[in-house]
Amino acid sequence: MTLLQKYLAWYDPIHRGWTLAGIANGVCATNGFGFPRIRGGYNLRRTGEGQAGAELVGAAGADAASVRTFGWVVHEAGAKYTYRLAAVGGGGAENLLEESEAPVAFDGQGHWLGPRPNRPSDLRATPASGGRFVLKWVYSPDGQQVEPEQFRIYRGLGWSGVDYENPVATVPHQSGRLHASWTSGPLADGTRVCWAVRAVSPAGVEDDNDIVVAGWADAAAPAINPTVVVRCV
Repeated sequence: MTLLQKYLAWYDPIHRGWTLAGIANGVCATNGFGFPRIRGGYNLRRTGEGQAGAELVGAAGADAASVRTFGWVVHEAGAKYTYRLAAVGGGGAENLLEESEAPVAFDGQGHWLGPRPNRPSDLRATPASGGRFVLKWVYSPDGQQVEPEQFRIYRGLGWSGVDYENPVATVPHQSGRLHASWTSGPLADGTRVCWAVRAVSPAGVEDDNDIVVAGWADAAAPAINPTVVVRCV
């Protein structure tokens, strides 16, 4: 990087005006010689599934309470997007290290599915007696769009993967409680089982996490008369 490139990067981080980011922030009004939002502002970006980079889809000033997408921004039916909001300083530098993030999904008719709860974390599956499993997970409400009403338990037998179309159980969410657990019914000894848990909003909107844990059912009793060998050492 040349000294000129370094100078321009700090002198005008919004690309001297005539780019989408520059136009959205009004830098073109000063011909690239200054950042007109001297109090700073916000830039809203969006990333779609499989999309390599984020596109700028909205901008607002420092006193804004909300940010709208530009009029030409459209949402494809059945698509999923991640929106990221970054603060912009008075000199035009963005704080990309502390972006606020929100996932958004649309149905086959292009309608917004609604706010989603956070994803459960720290999922564990422990084999118990009789071929049962004890599932435990954590739900953190930090930054949630909506509080979940329940959790759906999904299962997959063998090596076929998890069947996300048919939940095997639901567990009510208790507000303010971080830890949750559920015990399965009995399964044949040695059966390999995959487990997944997803949070569901009161409107039925489910998070889309793909965290899976696996284990083998233990339904066999120990040997009645185990062999004991004694020797001098």
